[in-house]
Amino acid sequence: MAKRVVKILGVILAIALLTVPTVFAATPVFTDVIQGRSDEGMFSVTVGDYVMNVDKSNLNMSVTKGDKTWYSGKRFSEEDGLNNSWVAKLTDAITVGYRDLSTNISSEGALSRLGGTVKFTEKADGFDAKVTLGRIGIVLTMQVRLSNGKITVTVPNDSIKENSETVRLQYLNIYPFFDSSYSLTDGKIFVPDGSGAVIDLSKKTSAKQAYSARVYGDDYGISFSRLSSTSPQTATLPMFALMYNDHGTMVTADSGAEYSSINAYASSITTQYNMAYFTWIYREIYVKYYESSGSDGRSYVDFQADRNNFDLVQTMTLFDDETDIADIAKAYRSTLEMKSNDINDVGLKIKFLMADNKQGMFGREVVVMTTTDYIQSVAREISEYCNNLNVSVWGYTRGGLDGSYPNHFPLENKAGNKRAYSNMSNVLSEMGVKLSFTTDFMRAYEDASVRESNLALNISTQFINVTDKMSGSLSKYNLLTLDGIASQVKGDVATIKNYNATVDYQSLGSMLYSSYKNQVFSRTDAMQKLVEIVKSTETEANLYNPNAYMFSVLSSYLDAPLSSSGYMVETESVPMLQMILSGKVPMYSPAINLNYTGRKTVLRLIDYNVYPSFTLTEQDAIDLYGTNSSGLFTSSYSIWKNSVREIYNEVNGVLSKVAGATMQDRFVYANGVYVTQYSNGVYVIVNYTDADVSVSGNTVPAQSAITLTNI
Repeated sequence: MAKRVVKILGVILAIALLTVPTVFAATPVFTDVIQGRSDEGMFSVTVGDYVMNVDKSNLNMSVTKGDKTWYSGKRFSEEDGLNNSWVAKLTDAITVGYRDLSTNISSEGALSRLGGTVKFTEKADGFDAKVTLGRIGIVLTMQVRLSNGKITVTVPNDSIKENSETVRLQYLNIYPFFDSSYSLTDGKIFVPDGSGAVIDLSKKTSAKQAYSARVYGDDYGISFSRLSSTSPQTATLPMFALMYNDHGTMVTADSGAEYSSINAYASSITTQYNMAYFTWIYREIYVKYYESSGSDGRSYVDFQADRNNFDLVQTMTLFDDETDIADIAKAYRSTLEMKSNDINDVGLKIKFLMADNKQGMFGREVVVMTTTDYIQSVAREISEYCNNLNVSVWGYTRGGLDGSYPNHFPLENKAGNKRAYSNMSNVLSEMGVKLSFTTDFMRAYEDASVRESNLALNISTQFINVTDKMSGSLSKYNLLTLDGIASQVKGDVATIKNYNATVDYQSLGSMLYSSYKNQVFSRTDAMQKLVEIVKSTETEANLYNPNAYMFSVLSSYLDAPLSSSGYMVETESVPMLQMILSGKVPMYSPAINLNYTGRKTVLRLIDYNVYPSFTLTEQDAIDLYGTNSSGLFTSSYSIWKNSVREIYNEVNGVLSKVAGATMQDRFVYANGVYVTQYSNGVYVIVNYTDADVSVSGNTVPAQSAITLTNI
């Protein structure tokens, strides 16, 4: 099918906090600078249909295939307002952030501005470059390789030397202006914010701040930002893309992603260049507490002493034709190791809160919200119209939800004892209903009884404290060590399996942190160990908003974002995450009863191929007043039962036609009308407008969705 340019509405406002010093929007210039060099200063290599030309002095490069050329830094105009420092950032392969310990000042500069010299070694498919930054005493090696349509840049960790007594490496930007453009242009930048977002480069932005987000979220073991409603969502995918009407580039972090952030600029924010790049983080600034006084005592700003240990691998995948999000999704999907799950029916997820507690006259008292008997009756009712019902229990621990973590058993008998849960499990199994237990193995309530050796310590040797994300909750948590997590998982999953149930993992797939003292581990250690822990359970794993490294063990994706964060520089939310996972992993929405926006919610589920989810109770939500679950302001099934049926039936009526199929393409048919093509030949058309629309002779009523087999 011929490609169509996507032009979608969706302008949103937001401001975000940067977690590392943002590398200023510089544009590596690949212009006539290279053509003006003597042959002795240039290196050229051909691999297949691609030709790479490199300036040996600053490693500025271009790659050409036929009539298409990708520049690592191209200066589009001598009147672009760039001073010498900016020109160097534009033309040089490396921009370095560093800190002078004698002055405690952080600075940055490009290769040529830091007294850089290059020892260049030619290779049959690229080059090696030993870079010595004379002014700051830092030495590193870049290994650049050209394969069929890909440029891979590696900086081995053991190649980095810090020869100055006072200067330490803070971060690197590698080819930050690769495939950048100038001023208003026909193109977009994709960033992995929530479901995904694009920055339209053809429209003037009023944003004053670039997009910047830490890949896999902040490292709570060192520092973290205070999230707000204007912060970008976690970048769960270590990739971004530049997309133009005749070519494009996808940039991925293939090693070291856990120590990177993504930055994207539209013209006029800092310079007139449009650009996106990874910042590779080797050290961070953090708040150091005096050990004797704890986190409430005196503190000072300190700088990470030991360098983060990782091999940097950044790959630029080249597209030689018009590029859109479907092209990027397909290319990125091919790089992933994903667990393949059978998707035959549209799913419905119901999470039942069993019990919580609140302060009573004589201490804490349990508030029972749902019983096992009630769940069975609801499951029977829903199973009459849903063939793929998934039931999860939450707050099932003795004493209720608040105060249960990290221990999830024994059960709260007032909601159902062992025999009651076993009976419920058997009844649900006979009906073909899947049962799971919602758990959080990474967090321990601050007042919970837990061995100190199982609690992770941050770089300031304090317990790592986080607050509950649930609206209305005042609960505070400490984070566990990897051994503490593994021990909890092993014990609890064995119990859960006795109920013929699986696990819904909160936090475990979405939080990534380092720990010091007690049990020392890095983000890299944590990333690898968490995958191993889940694999060791040998059962299905349903994860809340997981990072990409968990995709290899992912059975279903919970709380799938239905939009981006609405960061001001972004112009449109797109379903990149869904396009990548479609056909492989079923995705379920955040609780609709807590995020309901009427028809828009239902249409977005269909448009993004996400199945509905609800968090419900037997009793009225008013009973939760005074508990930390008071944020569940509307949860009674008796109130929501008709909406559950209506929403599921509408979503199922469309998405059942594409269950298990992959999203292949997505485009705008008309203003407010979106078309998604699936691998089984079915097209899903969603009309968000208030007027009927005709598509290929078929009427799509206002605010509705249909399927077609031909357009």
